[in-house]
Amino acid sequence: MTVLAVGDVCGEIGIRCIEENLRAVRKEFGADFCVVNGENADVMGIKPAQAWRLYDAGADIVSLGNHIWNRMQIMSELDEAPFLVRPLNLGPYVPGRGVRVTELADGRRVR
Repeated sequence: MTVLAVGDVCGEIGIRCIEENLRAVRKEFGADFCVVNGENADVMGIKPAQAWRLYDAGADIVSLGNHIWNRMQIMSELDEAPFLVRPLNLGPYVPGRGVRVTELADGRRVR
């Protein structure tokens, strides 16, 4: 399995870069699965629309970090969006999931 990990997309220019290039990079390297760190998509934090843009651009998972608390709008998506993963070490009392299992088209599962 080939996994593509994209670290720290920052700001509108970073989101546009992902939108314009991620599918081609996945194809070029034969990536079966792609994780994009989006916690700074709004420079310090991420808004729901930005998270969905990264997902729609080809990310299987959008990982988050401590900067998400700078944009509280994302709170509404943490439990609902199947592709968002918040830091696992925040504990069970924090909204969202710290781990996800994603099933690929061929039936393989990624955690």
